Amino acid sequence: MSLDYKEIERVVEAESNAGEFAQVMQGLKRLGVQRYDYFVAEGVYHYYDEKSFVELKMNGVPKEVADRSDIAALKSAVKTAQSGAIDFERFCELAGKAGVPFWTSNLVTKEVTYFDNQHHVLHLEPIPGV
Repeated sequence: MSLDYKEIERVVEAESNAGEFAQVMQGLKRLGVQRYDYFVAEGVYHYYDEKSFVELKMNGVPKEVADRSDIAALKSAVKTAQSGAIDFERFCELAGKAGVPFWTSNLVTKEVTYFDNQHHVLHLEPIPGV
């Protein structure tokens, strides 16, 4: 079984604000997604199952990534997103300003890992409700 990019698009596009992240993760898990990476500067996703991956643009909008990481700014952006006060595009903009070039959402370990420009873990956040 391989990943169905149309079904992935349908699940992601159903999100109206970043506070619905857990529901999106549940939907992706049902489709067999084990993890995905989101690349802020490119505005693209890589979705992975056990054997393959697909690259999708969907709601991704390329955002500038700061050279220096700011963990406090990232934590603030995550908290604001979790409250549902911002949409995904705004979250990506804030993550880029906080110096996050990409993050990995792992549906198996139920964690989102945000990386800095040297590919070191900047912040680890549990995925609630998955």
